[in-house]
Amino acid sequence: MSFALDLSNRLTSHQAFHEIYNSLQRAAAVKTLSQPMTDLEPALDEDGAFKMLYCAGVFSQTESAKYRHLAQSIALSMLLLDHGEDARSRSLRLLSDLGNFPAVTYAAGHGATEPGGNFLTEFLRTSISKALNTVQVGAEPIALTDFQKEAWDSLPDANAIAITAPTSAGKSFLVIEHMCRSVEAASQFCAVYVAPTRALLSEVFESVKRRLDGKSGIRISTVPSRDSEDLPKQVFILTQERFQVLLAISDMVFDLIVADEAQNMSDGSRGMILQECLEQALERNGDTRLVMLAPGADGFKEVGTAIGRQAMKIAASSMPSVIQNRIVVTKSAVPNTLELSLLTETGTHDLGRLTGSRGFDLPATRLAAVVLELGQQDGSLVYSTGPKDSETVATLIARECKVVDDKSLEDLAVFIEKHIHERYGLADLVRKGVAFHYGKMPTLLRESLEAAFKQGTIKFLACTTTLFQGVNLPARNVFIDTPERGSGDALDPAAMWNFAGRAGRMRKDIVGNVFLVDYQDWPEKPMDRFVGYSIEPAFGRTVTDASDRVHSALAGDMPAVGRRDEEGLRVRSAAGLLISRAAKGDLAPFVERTLGGLAAEDRNSLVEMSNAAYTTIGLPSSLLATNWTVDPFGLRRLYDNMLAKIAEGEFEELLPVNPHDTGSKKRYASIFLRIQRCVFNVQHAFGAVAAGTAVEWMKGLPYPALLAIAVKKAEEKRTKKIAENEAEKAANPNARVRTPREVDVNGVIRREFEMIEDVLRFQYVQLGKAYVDILNLALRETGNAARIAEIFDFPLALELGVATKSGWSFMELGLSRIAASALEPNFPNSNLSVQDARSWLATVDVRDLGLSAVIVEELKKLNLVQLAA
Repeated sequence: MSFALDLSNRLTSHQAFHEIYNSLQRAAAVKTLSQPMTDLEPALDEDGAFKMLYCAGVFSQTESAKYRHLAQSIALSMLLLDHGEDARSRSLRLLSDLGNFPAVTYAAGHGATEPGGNFLTEFLRTSISKALNTVQVGAEPIALTDFQKEAWDSLPDANAIAITAPTSAGKSFLVIEHMCRSVEAASQFCAVYVAPTRALLSEVFESVKRRLDGKSGIRISTVPSRDSEDLPKQVFILTQERFQVLLAISDMVFDLIVADEAQNMSDGSRGMILQECLEQALERNGDTRLVMLAPGADGFKEVGTAIGRQAMKIAASSMPSVIQNRIVVTKSAVPNTLELSLLTETGTHDLGRLTGSRGFDLPATRLAAVVLELGQQDGSLVYSTGPKDSETVATLIARECKVVDDKSLEDLAVFIEKHIHERYGLADLVRKGVAFHYGKMPTLLRESLEAAFKQGTIKFLACTTTLFQGVNLPARNVFIDTPERGSGDALDPAAMWNFAGRAGRMRKDIVGNVFLVDYQDWPEKPMDRFVGYSIEPAFGRTVTDASDRVHSALAGDMPAVGRRDEEGLRVRSAAGLLISRAAKGDLAPFVERTLGGLAAEDRNSLVEMSNAAYTTIGLPSSLLATNWTVDPFGLRRLYDNMLAKIAEGEFEELLPVNPHDTGSKKRYASIFLRIQRCVFNVQHAFGAVAAGTAVEWMKGLPYPALLAIAVKKAEEKRTKKIAENEAEKAANPNARVRTPREVDVNGVIRREFEMIEDVLRFQYVQLGKAYVDILNLALRETGNAARIAEIFDFPLALELGVATKSGWSFMELGLSRIAASALEPNFPNSNLSVQDARSWLATVDVRDLGLSAVIVEELKKLNLVQLAA
């Protein structure tokens, strides 16, 4: 044991240390609040402050993560308090010794003197340490934390590395820069960055595009397609589903694969897709380098084994780069008063009382009232249990906010009215600097809200679990009043800590506050102690925990489709993956590697049943290998149905057509119903309903028109109900009828977004790809291969929301569907290549096209247009 570690143990064994440290934490937390407090604990005196700095100096000399974390907490807390220049200088020196140079840089830019002061040796020591931790990002030198520098140095030589650290520790930033440098340095290079959500995908795309802007010979794409220009360097930013498509349509090999938010390997069928994609891509090239990122996670050794990279290197840190205060907020018995306390590892410590300008008695409005009282300083993220709740919370907050005189907010509000719906309530909220945010929103709208929040024009953002998935949107304040989702299910504690980690912005601040409203009434207390993710591949867990259902599924009894049966979805995917591996011919080693914890007898049984299922299904291995998320027995039924139709000479109705063609709605209604009845074994007409929306979506119909149709249907339904009520009253004056409520436009829009994102762009993209593959097979097997060229690629049109080559080319350039749809009608060629689309945008003055300011800004951000002054 080192002297510093022994001394640290002795210092922390004294009760006095904990009393003074708690006083320091409380004083620093109170300092972050803009409102005056009463009933405060005694302030930390000078003697206590310098005792803490002495202890921190000792702690910083150890290799213990616990003590180094303590040292950083003391140093950052002292920077928030006013104990003189000597205390500030010593605090900065501590942060320098701990390698937290982002905090040093921030503090130095906000009035503090760089550590070392006027002493040359100290100055040189600090300057050299900082220089050694600095990397050049474009034209800007960035000083890294010690953890970042260690991970950075490990990246070039690691065949497989997992980087895990708290939220906002700068993991993605490092890896994106490493990827971009690798692309620049090579004559040929192919990389894929896998992001679990479209929101994160868009953010990463923007970062990579900005970093590599102006470099020749590089394609950066979010579309899983072959490159028409055949450029030597390819960078794909894809969800795991899009990655699956790319692997299916090409034999591409990769130099580098990055899997962000890798804890999603545990996430049901999507986790299985990620696992299978990684394994398949790594099999193609043993030299492919793999980087996995996750916030505070373990289990990477098991993940490495599951995907065939047993020698997984792990770079881990548990130390955040900023203070994140957990402040419990409780309604006081005194009117208009809140009681605040600080939640630490040693318990809850009173901070004092805050008397506000409003009452907090009503539980339904308390969260909004607390946000208005405590969130006025800088930006505030407010956790909402679902999209509807986010609308409700944002509306309550906005009722006490005034319209902000800001052109960018007015531009955003006008964009919402013009490109989403004129009656969408979000527009009026935005004018007051308030917004709601959820994952099913159109990409450009969501990105615009995030940009406005980062810029500080939107001050309050009510958001759902979308922001749990890696989107870089830190804030000074985070508010949480429940540990549950809208369904009533408990949130994963690790996910809650991930969201809480948004409080505090590395390089932008040194502190953030997580306000836990009514925490004492929560049924569980997930914020008492840090909880990280424990990654357990979803495939292995499903086969182990639901073995009986998996066996039944392999015997042909697949679970019925049900929104609430999440286990059923996992079982279908696990069984499909086993059957696809049987088709591939490597089932036994796959089961041995991924299910090593099962008894040999159970593994052998799975192998036998999977092989038998594959024999029964009898479809080609190549087809099953890329469509295993769809019931393989259902695919066989679909294939047999197609063969029967072709034999009857009625296969015209099987062929997908361009949505712009006459009769396309009827054709897709037939196709969607066929998928439902064959694959799902259900007879209801939902497929025909979905097909109507799908055709308009694929045609690129703007959101206002799509949503106007949905709102009109809702209003017609209400009018019809009123007429029925009146008829009933006329026939029976004593009849009791209920007048239907006014149409909730926000609710109609929300449900339409869910239809587009969950049903069309997720479920039917997968089903559509399987349908096209089965149709290709059926046409070839019946001597009709010449008709294959007539098949329209409707899965891609569903994914992108446009059906022309021009629209696809605009989106290949990185534009949103909203922008692509707005540009399409302005050029008399629906078949523009990517090169043609780029050339046209470079020559046209888009201000003459009547585009909204938000779309013009998107074009400028991607450097697709040059606007003269």
